[in-house]
Amino acid sequence: MKPGQLIKIEEDEPIPCDCVLLGSSDSKGCIYIETKNLDGETNLKNKYVHKDINAKFASSPNNQEMHNMQGRVFCEAPNNAIYKFEGQMIFEGESEIPLGADNIILRGSTLRNTEFCYGLVVFTGHDTKIMMNSMAAKYKFSGLEIYTNYAIAVVLLT
Repeated sequence: MKPGQLIKIEEDEPIPCDCVLLGSSDSKGCIYIETKNLDGETNLKNKYVHKDINAKFASSPNNQEMHNMQGRVFCEAPNNAIYKFEGQMIFEGESEIPLGADNIILRGSTLRNTEFCYGLVVFTGHDTKIMMNSMAAKYKFSGLEIYTNYAIAVVLLT
């Protein structure tokens, strides 16, 4: 998957990358996602296709217009803030459409109670918000282990 690619996500599928919502099986452009892999919460969250984007693609048969669209997405650099997103989408010859956290779905969440949705890939791989939040595991030592290691080092050096 590469940024700028269109993807279709079916119900109960995990979201494979960070995407801007372009369409939904719901006529109003609402989808429901479960984010327990991101924040541990099992309740469903609403995400929305921006009303201007929904109006543009909702009337298109087989979403042909979505596949032929020309435009750009400008957004913040990859970061680890999972509840924040700022960007804008500009279609050729049209005014800019502001995008926020309600218009993006993140890798690691799962589509629920929605037949399908369409997304425009924004971040993939190590640039996704969930990957930017993951840290390397820290090694932990008890006080007894630290003292034992010190004692062994003293015995071996003397």
